[in-house]
Amino acid sequence: MCPYCRQNAPLVYRGVTATCTGCGRARAPLTSSSVNMAGQPSKLGGKVARGFGWATLGGGWSTALLLFAIFYSLFGMAPVTWVLAGLVAFVSSTVGWLLLRGGKELEQSGSDTEHATKTRAILALAATRGGVVTAFDVAQALDVTQEAADAILTRLAKEQMDLVKVDIDDEGRVLYRVTSMAFANMRPPPPMRVSVEGPRVAGAEPGEAILRPEDEPAENAYGVRAKAR
Repeated sequence: MCPYCRQNAPLVYRGVTATCTGCGRARAPLTSSSVNMAGQPSKLGGKVARGFGWATLGGGWSTALLLFAIFYSLFGMAPVTWVLAGLVAFVSSTVGWLLLRGGKELEQSGSDTEHATKTRAILALAATRGGVVTAFDVAQALDVTQEAADAILTRLAKEQMDLVKVDIDDEGRVLYRVTSMAFANMRPPPPMRVSVEGPRVAGAEPGEAILRPEDEPAENAYGVRAKAR
């Protein structure tokens, strides 16, 4: 939560300086997620896993072909030639496929995290701009190119049409209007205060809730009438 704009806005790092994506003021580093690093570890891990997957497939099939050639020269088309080469090819294919699939899912998870963080930053920025932002505003706040900002806003407008509307002003600028529903989803629920203080009643323990007959509710959440003490 930004102490200045009171928005649940991520940070953006410009060098070693952390600023709020909602109001642009300097904030303490590591106090919130950042749009610079959101999803990047998962995306990097996914790329590494996919690299190992392709390496496993290539190395495994090369080894299987080499074994097939060696055993073929020794035993011809004997079953041992097919069994050993086929076993190596099967194991390498299985391990490689698992690595490729896991790497793809990890990359997708990183992309989803990055998009969700940037979306939260855009909503926080819109809350401080009267609900209207442009691609230039988002590019400045997120420290990305204007083309990248426009792509993010266009995706939001297509995927969440009930939250983001597209307008064009008299000067021909494309405006993205964030509806109040999005701000309601971002706003945390108000704190509830429960007090156990009240008039002391003879025979009641301190802090014990007392229901008078006139205060007795008709029924509770389970459909059972509460009893007055």
